[in-house]
Amino acid sequence: MADDLLKETIRLRYPRLLASGVDYNDAQTVLGRIRRFEDWCAEWVAMARAHERLGDEALREGRALTAGEAFVRAAIYYHTGQSVFFDDPAEKRRVQELQRDAYRKAMPHLSPPAQQLEVPFEGIAFTGNLRVPRGVRPAPCVLLNPGADSTKEEFYTLENEFLRRGVATFSYDGPGQGLTWAAMKLRPDFEKPVGAVIDVLATRPEVDARRLGIWGRSFGGYAAPRAASFERRLSACISIGGFYDLAGIWDRLPASVKDTLRFGLGVASHEAARARARAFTLAGALPGLACPFLIVHSGLDTVCPVEESERIRKEAGGPTTLVVFPEGNHVCDNIPYKARPLMADWMARRLEAQ
Repeated sequence: MADDLLKETIRLRYPRLLASGVDYNDAQTVLGRIRRFEDWCAEWVAMARAHERLGDEALREGRALTAGEAFVRAAIYYHTGQSVFFDDPAEKRRVQELQRDAYRKAMPHLSPPAQQLEVPFEGIAFTGNLRVPRGVRPAPCVLLNPGADSTKEEFYTLENEFLRRGVATFSYDGPGQGLTWAAMKLRPDFEKPVGAVIDVLATRPEVDARRLGIWGRSFGGYAAPRAASFERRLSACISIGGFYDLAGIWDRLPASVKDTLRFGLGVASHEAARARARAFTLAGALPGLACPFLIVHSGLDTVCPVEESERIRKEAGGPTTLVVFPEGNHVCDNIPYKARPLMADWMARRLEAQ
C-alpha cells in the first residue's frame, strides 16, 4: 500500500512541485532517494535545510537577493514534504513551522517584498502574505485561495505572474489550510473567512479595496466562486480545477486526496469525511455570482472532472467564461506556461476596468 501511495503521490505532485518553484535537479535527487512513502517528508526536509543553509550563508555575505531566493526554495521544499504527511500530526506541524519560518526570512529580500498580515476571524486568526508591485499605489489586489493541501508559501511563482501585471497579491491560509488546521477546519461557507480577509485589506493604504479579485485552485476553486457568490466587494473571480459538489465526486477521488480532505476536515476516517463532504456544494449559491468569472479546467483532470466546471458555468449568474485545456492535468500544473498567463492577464484586465 505504501508503494502504491508513493506512486500516486509522485504522479499527482510532480508537475505541481515543478510549477511551484522546485528545481528539476533537486526533484530528481530527492525522488531518487525515496524508496517508501514514509521517506517522503524526511527527504524533502533534508533538501529544504540545504537550501536554507545556502540562504543563511548568502545573507551573512550581504547577498540579499540570493538569500531571499534560497529561503523561498526552502519554504517550498518544506511545504512539499509536509503536504501529504498525515501519520504524525506533531511532525507535520513542526515541518509547517519550518516552512513558515523560512518564508519569513525571505520576505524582506523578495522583489517586491512581502509583508505578513493577521486576519482576525471568529475569535482567532489566520495569516496571509501581501506583496504589492513597485510603483503602483494603491494597487488592485487578487486574493489567492489555496486548495485543501496547498499553502500560502507555495504561491511565490504564481504571485509573480500577477505582480508583473501590476496586481498585488494576498496569499493566505484559511480555515483548515496550512498551520490553521489545529484551530480551524475546512468549512463550506468560505465566504465568511474571505470577508474577513477583505476587511483587513480594506484598511491597507497600498491596496485599492475597490478593485479586488479572487483566485482559487482545486478546493480553492470551490471556495473562490462560493465567496464571490455572496461577497459583493469582489470584482472578479477565477476558479481552476474546482468542484461543484464534493460528495458527488468523492468516490472517484484518489486516496491521497481523500487523506488530505479527511485531515483538513478533522475527522478520523474517509467515511466520516464523505459524510461531511455533502455540505460542500455550490448548488443554490451561484446565481448570486454577478462579477466577471473565469473558469479554467483540464481535460485530463483525475481529481475534479471537467463536468464539475461545466455545472458551475451553467449556474453562474454573471458573465462567465470556461476555458478547457484538453492536455492539462489537475489545475493545469503540467502547462503553467499556458494557464497562468491566461489567468493573470484576465484578472489584470478586469481589475483595471473597475
